[in-house]
Amino acid sequence: MSIRSMLVIGFSVVLAIFCYSKFVEVESSKVSSEETCEDPEIKGNQTTYNGELIYHVPGGRYYDVTDAEEWFCTEEEAEEAGYRASEY
Repeated sequence: MSIRSMLVIGFSVVLAIFCYSKFVEVESSKVSSEETCEDPEIKGNQTTYNGELIYHVPGGRYYDVTDAEEWFCTEEEAEEAGYRASEY
C-alpha cells in the first residue's frame, strides 16, 4: 500500500470519527434537554456566519423563523450549554 493511500485512509477515518462525535453530542444534548421538562420552548441554534450559539425565546423577533437545533426548558439551561440570548 502506498503512502498516499495510507494518508487518504487515515484522513477518512479521522474525518468519520470527528463527524460521528459531533452527531453524538447533538443527539445526547437533545435528549438531556427534553428530559428536563415535557414541553421545551426555548430554541437554540448555531449561526451560519460565525458559529455562535444563540437561543431564542417565544415572542422574540426571530423565534418563529428559527429552526431549533436544540431545545431548552429554561434560559439558564441554554446558557449552561454555551448559548447566549438573542439580541432581538
